[in-house]
Amino acid sequence: MPKQLKPVVLAIGLLTGFTGITHADGFSIPPPIKFNAGPLGELDVQGVLSGMGFAQTNPSGSGLNGKNFGTAISNGLISVSKPSGLVQFYLTAGAYNFPNLGQPFHSASTAIQDFTALPSAYLTIAPMSDFSISIGQLPTLIGYTGTFDYNRMNIEGGFPWTIQPSFSRGVQANYSYGPISASVSWNDGYFSNRYNVISGLLTYTINSENSVSLYAAGNTGHTGIVSDTSSLVFSKNGYVDSSLVYDNSDIYGLYYTYSGSDFTITPEVQYMYTPVNQAFGTTQSSSDISAMIHADYYINKNWSIAAGVDYEKSSSTGEGSTATGGYFGYGPGSSAFGLMITPTYVDDGYFIRDELSYVRLTNFSSGFGQNATSPDQIRDIVETGFWF
Repeated sequence: MPKQLKPVVLAIGLLTGFTGITHADGFSIPPPIKFNAGPLGELDVQGVLSGMGFAQTNPSGSGLNGKNFGTAISNGLISVSKPSGLVQFYLTAGAYNFPNLGQPFHSASTAIQDFTALPSAYLTIAPMSDFSISIGQLPTLIGYTGTFDYNRMNIEGGFPWTIQPSFSRGVQANYSYGPISASVSWNDGYFSNRYNVISGLLTYTINSENSVSLYAAGNTGHTGIVSDTSSLVFSKNGYVDSSLVYDNSDIYGLYYTYSGSDFTITPEVQYMYTPVNQAFGTTQSSSDISAMIHADYYINKNWSIAAGVDYEKSSSTGEGSTATGGYFGYGPGSSAFGLMITPTYVDDGYFIRDELSYVRLTNFSSGFGQNATSPDQIRDIVETGFWF
């Protein structure tokens, strides 16, 4: 695999790297700038500045997503970390965005409002090379796809990523033994500020090119209450308010990664289950299954092309079910099929990539367009920027 385009395909077992966690990257990340910080020791500094322009059919709502054409900041981030020694820390601050297949565009200010301008900030104690404990605002253990778009083969996150947590506040233990690595976390799930979620990740590295990972998370109690038949009361965080179903569900997933000399491919399958919950007055359980196959082909040291196929199906039945809007907002019992293709060019710290995506809905009650009646959406996103 060409050095400039080789993605990071290690599993998310131990906390390392720019955001403190490793995902699949669509392009190379230049090595960090190192400097001596006196009593703190040697620190790493990295940053990314990028923007995107888009065109889409069937826009809906207001703001950025209500436009056929628009522009937005995708990343304006800087990271400072101490990735070695007994005491380590990781800080990532700035502006960021979460482009997402088949979901509304939001501005960077919305993401910051939900997760603050310091999305990743945690302290790690590593008394041994194979064991560490981290505490703070942590990247999720759930799923293969990175939260920030530079951690992805494609610009948009696929369907499994849509219903995964992004960041959680809590404590996490990490352990590795030979080809096996494991992480377990006690956290607040979808950033609810209620510490009642246990999540875990187990990875087996078969060899230098192949690995398989299992992950799971579940709420040990419940988050939020129903104050009456029409009003829900949750955390004051807007992301939690829109994620009631996720906060009170169990999630399970499996992904496999092959990373060869010029080709990477990862299939992932994920299941979310929302049980009957008397605190919300729900009398029926509901569930969703989502899956993806994402791959990246490295043409030469400057060019690569990524592609993805995604599918999701909601079994929510509406009346009496928590997931009355479906897990993706398309309505109970809906399903979606998505495609993405993303050519990328890199030259040292500069990158530019273009993504064409398509989503088709079936059995939906809330689709695309201002009247939510269209089953299709086509998008083209161009993103360009610099690493430093």
